[in-house]
Amino acid sequence: MHNLKRIAGFIALGFVLSGSGCGNKNKKGNKVISPDGTTEEQAAVNPNKASAEAKEDFGKVVKKYESATKEGATLSKSQCADIADGFMGVYKKHGKQMTVAWFNAGAVHDECGEHEKAEQVYKDVIAKVPKYDLSYNNLGVIYWDRRQEQRALDYFKKAVDANPATRAPRNNLAASLRNKYSRDPKQADFDAAERDLQRVLAVDSGNRLAYENLARLYYDRGRLKDKSYLLLADLVIYQANQVLKTAEIKSPDLFNLKGLIYMERDNQIDALRSFKSAAEVKPDHADAHMNIAMISIRFRDYKQAEESIQIAMKDNRQKKNIEALIGLGVAQRGLRKYKDSEKAFKKALEINKTDPRPLYNLGILYHEHIAATQEEFSKKPYETAKDYFKKFASKAGNNKDYSDKVADAGNRIKGIEQLFKDIAEMKVLEAEAKKMEELMKKQEAEARKDLLDIEARAKKAAAAAAAQAAGGGDAKKDDAK
Repeated sequence: MHNLKRIAGFIALGFVLSGSGCGNKNKKGNKVISPDGTTEEQAAVNPNKASAEAKEDFGKVVKKYESATKEGATLSKSQCADIADGFMGVYKKHGKQMTVAWFNAGAVHDECGEHEKAEQVYKDVIAKVPKYDLSYNNLGVIYWDRRQEQRALDYFKKAVDANPATRAPRNNLAASLRNKYSRDPKQADFDAAERDLQRVLAVDSGNRLAYENLARLYYDRGRLKDKSYLLLADLVIYQANQVLKTAEIKSPDLFNLKGLIYMERDNQIDALRSFKSAAEVKPDHADAHMNIAMISIRFRDYKQAEESIQIAMKDNRQKKNIEALIGLGVAQRGLRKYKDSEKAFKKALEINKTDPRPLYNLGILYHEHIAATQEEFSKKPYETAKDYFKKFASKAGNNKDYSDKVADAGNRIKGIEQLFKDIAEMKVLEAEAKKMEELMKKQEAEARKDLLDIEARAKKAAAAAAAQAAGGGDAKKDDAK
């Protein structure tokens, strides 16, 4: 299972700000904020040109944010509101030159999970400052997380159009083009993604995200079109690790990608090691955990599979991933958590009603597990399994991808129907056997009674004979006298 990495957002906090400013206007009526003639409009897209006072006020809120998130701490609801309001206060006080503060108010909402509020802030920023590329970028990330890939791609393009020198949005644009290429491998999308990534690396040879995306692009081409590109992906991974090693940086995405390349070579042992290395570097790495889970299911390590999928599903893009839900259902089925397993399969069915696989897995759950392990026989779970198999076969239709499973479902339906026939025949035979047993018991009882009667008559006759014999002896004695 090859999942896409989540495109990370970009929070513009902690700018290195310097300079001094004033407040007159130029001939065009734009407010001049620096002695060099910088206007608010110019500073709106380059906060380093803002006035000294604006930078100072901005820096105070940044420090508050840094203090609140020290050592990886998570912002509380009240801190989110306080810091977002602080950035908005800086913008309201200093105007367009502090558009960065307005943007960061949205970024804080984003970080705190208040994505609708963040979305509105980004849209408002763009309405006032159409060239503010980071707002386009973060809107793209929001839509990406909602699995609105085409909409996300459009916003990453707008970010790059607004600022051709931008890096994070260009990386995200390339990643979304690569994602599009992986679903429908068109040369134009491959070329565009490769070109954007090479542009980033041309000006920033240590850009980790660009290396990750380029290696993944080559990997996708290798598995979809030309196996030789797997070698190119391997080379990019090697080069990236050499560059990142000097900065003592480890990339979980590169470990994960290396694992995928091992999978293409059918080397599951080394693949599992690479996926686990990715999870060690980044414990919540969704793709790595999904890949660990898929291999664990093959090895019947259902406990590890369940744990990894549950970690992966904390990622927004995985929460509605039908592959994750089916995998979770399979793992929980293997752990005999039948209610949880059924819940996972049904949720997968709700997310994508056209995918027949959850129906097949529900059939297996009832047929091989719930029905087969019941203490007292009941037709109900078998009937349920049969119903799911029929629905699966109907939905799968003539799709060649499911032909083997359709045949298996048909055989299982026949098997269940034959089981019911056998049970019905067995009941008839059992009823006949019971009647025969009762008849035999009756016959035995009658035979026993006859024997007892014979025995009683024999005893009675013997007693009579004995009595008669005893009576004859007395008569002879009397005659002798």
